[in-house]
Amino acid sequence: MVEAVARSSATLGDVADTHVDVVVIGAGAAGLVAVRELDRAGVSVLGLEARGRIGGRAFTLHDPMCPVPIELGAEFVHGLPPEIIEEARSLKLAIYDVTRQTVRVDVANRKIHEGDDSSGELDRLFDDMMKSSEDECDLTFSEWLNSTLYSDEVKKRAISFVEGFNAAYKERIGIRSLALDMRASEEIGADRNHRIANGYGAVMQAVLGGVQRSESKLRLNRVVEQITWTPGQATVHARSHATSDLEIVRCRKVIVTIPLGVLQSEPDNRGAIRFDPEPTLILQAARKLCFGQVVRVVLRFREAFWESLPQLTDTSFLFSEAPPFPTWWTAAPMMAPIITAWSAGPNAHSLLEQSELQIQDTALASLNRITLRSVPQMRDLLEQAYLHKWNDDPFARGAYSYVPAGAMEDRDQLAEAVAETLYFAGEATENTGHGSTVNGAMATGKRAAGQVLKSL
Repeated sequence: MVEAVARSSATLGDVADTHVDVVVIGAGAAGLVAVRELDRAGVSVLGLEARGRIGGRAFTLHDPMCPVPIELGAEFVHGLPPEIIEEARSLKLAIYDVTRQTVRVDVANRKIHEGDDSSGELDRLFDDMMKSSEDECDLTFSEWLNSTLYSDEVKKRAISFVEGFNAAYKERIGIRSLALDMRASEEIGADRNHRIANGYGAVMQAVLGGVQRSESKLRLNRVVEQITWTPGQATVHARSHATSDLEIVRCRKVIVTIPLGVLQSEPDNRGAIRFDPEPTLILQAARKLCFGQVVRVVLRFREAFWESLPQLTDTSFLFSEAPPFPTWWTAAPMMAPIITAWSAGPNAHSLLEQSELQIQDTALASLNRITLRSVPQMRDLLEQAYLHKWNDDPFARGAYSYVPAGAMEDRDQLAEAVAETLYFAGEATENTGHGSTVNGAMATGKRAAGQVLKSL
């Protein structure tokens, strides 16, 4: 019950009034970790989540007709980050390596090539980029690339990787942030990809399971509309999705874990939060960063027909140069008739205004160019398509953040406390090279909770 965490609570007409030490806004990876850390420290804490589920942009769907979990958001564990590995071990969650054969599809010539014959050149290109990032000037990836003598083909592959992996535009993303991310990835062996057998949702449940009487310390379907604050105290105004009733929560400190796309939104937009007064430096920094867009479609067929091509029998990833879905991956090493289409950054732009049915049709047309199976044949085999339009989700407004050239200090700014009252967490505030990742978000939740505890 709420009384377990509230020092006092009362009902004022149809307005509920609650008192706690700390309010955490958002129950994604960062918010859940923050709630757990504060609860373990004996602090009265209340989490408020706008959706009717936990996890944020980690969104696992369990379809009884499907042999494996369907990930509509985060899917891969890149390397072995301790934040996720520790949670998996605590609940004995199975994590398995998905790194199998990678193929590159030459759509124009209808050829499939195993491996990547330009990987050595790409490695050298990114090594050179990391060295250049140490110079005083932070260039965009496009500016830096134009200054090099690499072949057009290698440059094209490098652009495809950067834009596809970072959901970024080459004309905006900075080489300093790219270099920082690559160094951090090397430290955790992120060249190996893993999946969680029960899906990312199991990790979110594991974190929530560490909160004592969590049902009293986390409220779902609560849309935070406004935070009114002065140093040392704040009032959070939240509205119930179900009843539209207003709830007022009074506290000493607030941890805000909403995605960058929501933080950048105008206060009057659905899902956005009005601050009174505005934390000027935080909002200015947020507006200088970028929030990338991704469209992904998971297609479940009656049979894995692509495996009839010998080159795709034991394939994890398929890369092509054909927009708007140049990247695909299978369920391998699991044997399941599922394949995922991925479109990010500039490639995703043309898809953002399409309906879910139109996106599904576009994905099938793209898969036709890779497998040569006709669209009518694939439609006959298709059992289900799964997708979530994150750009239309008012509580996300996109996929994940990236840092444009010259804005590294702005990401640092987001990690700073405001008058020891407002704290910000989430992947966009991660400044050690693990931004845009679930493990990075979890680390910021722990960091923000630590800041609060030190202040208290």
